Amino acid sequence: MAAIAATEPLTPPPSVPYPVTVTETRTVSRQALVAYRGNRYSVPPELAAAQVTVTRRLGDEVIDIVTASHITVARHRLAPDGAGALVRDHGHVHALDQTAMSAAMAGGRPHRRKERIPPGPDALTAAAALRTDTTDRQLSSTTPRSTVVDLAAYERAARGRNTLA
Repeated sequence: MAAIAATEPLTPPPSVPYPVTVTETRTVSRQALVAYRGNRYSVPPELAAAQVTVTRRLGDEVIDIVTASHITVARHRLAPDGAGALVRDHGHVHALDQTAMSAAMAGGRPHRRKERIPPGPDALTAAAALRTDTTDRQLSSTTPRSTVVDLAAYERAARGRNTLA
């Protein structure tokens, strides 16, 4: 046995480490973003709220985002861990904009921040009361109300104070 081992030398170790692939399951946000190691990466908008797998081969500079049916839907350059980076693909941004706009144009409810809600009956009544009260005060008073504030009063109050308390 020793004679055979002496005739067969060992091969040198590989120059690069064995390729290890790390996979983690994630849920896509409503904004079509996947959180991974302190950063967010974009995916197509139709995957919102879906389960995907983030695949990373150690030593590589990219990550792949794969669906449950093993289809790679996104490949992004890896951002430094914990950087809080938002890595988006131009195609994903465009598709997300198109989806949002088509929902608004199709009679669907637009995004809440972009929707103009008219004042309700209570707000209209309160506004009318304010307008009436201001008009009555101006008519009954012979001297107009001054809207100019004398800042000297504030200066006198602040003189000698060096704290906010």
